[in-house]
Amino acid sequence: MNWKDFFYFQRGEQVAIVLLLVLVVLGVLLSMTVFKHRSSDIALLDNDSIVRQIDEFRASLQERERQLDFSVLPRETERDDTHRPIQPTTQSPRPTNLPNTQNRTIVQRTAFPRSPRLADGETISLNDSDTLQWMKIPGIGSVFSNRIVRYQARLGGFSSIYQLLEVNGITEELFERIVPYISHNDSSVQKLAVNQLEFSDLLRHPYLEFEQVQAMMNLRRRTGRINSINELAMLREFEAQDIERLRPYLAF
Repeated sequence: MNWKDFFYFQRGEQVAIVLLLVLVVLGVLLSMTVFKHRSSDIALLDNDSIVRQIDEFRASLQERERQLDFSVLPRETERDDTHRPIQPTTQSPRPTNLPNTQNRTIVQRTAFPRSPRLADGETISLNDSDTLQWMKIPGIGSVFSNRIVRYQARLGGFSSIYQLLEVNGITEELFERIVPYISHNDSSVQKLAVNQLEFSDLLRHPYLEFEQVQAMMNLRRRTGRINSINELAMLREFEAQDIERLRPYLAF
């Protein structure tokens, strides 16, 4: 059998095949047309829904604007209704022919008392005076008086009147002006117990530096105790002027 026999059809079969192909083509065209029509309908429906939502939103905005207008108008009307015209006063006008001193209100000012200054010949104690007493000296205000009292407390008392020159801000000129108003009594100063105090307690004194206190503590550990200031004078951390300044403040 030849392969061409498989493709041989009679006339009736050929007509049937042609009709079948025509029907298939028509079916495909019809389905494509229906799909396009449905998609356009869906798009139109979507567009209509969007337009309808926009219209509803605009209508709600217009309704809110009308409500706001109605809520404001009564307030303005009420304000206008309740407004009262200013009635002329029956008080007599203020006389203008009086002097300016009579028209003005007199304000009484309270004078704060000041610390009385010391007169010539009056003095205060160098170690037993507080800030108010120091302020009685001409040239000494609140700033200097606080500095003097704080420095005196750190020292444990002034052993010499010339230690006032160590206070911050007191110059030789100011010192010469205030010396006549200061009396230096023989009251003893507060001494430091060299063999009993801790490191931090000794370091608070303004005449002792960190290295000097450390040397003192090392000497206490080596010898058990420090017997006199002469032992400190042999340490390299102490100079001659340091020993002289510390002599009134050390107790052994």
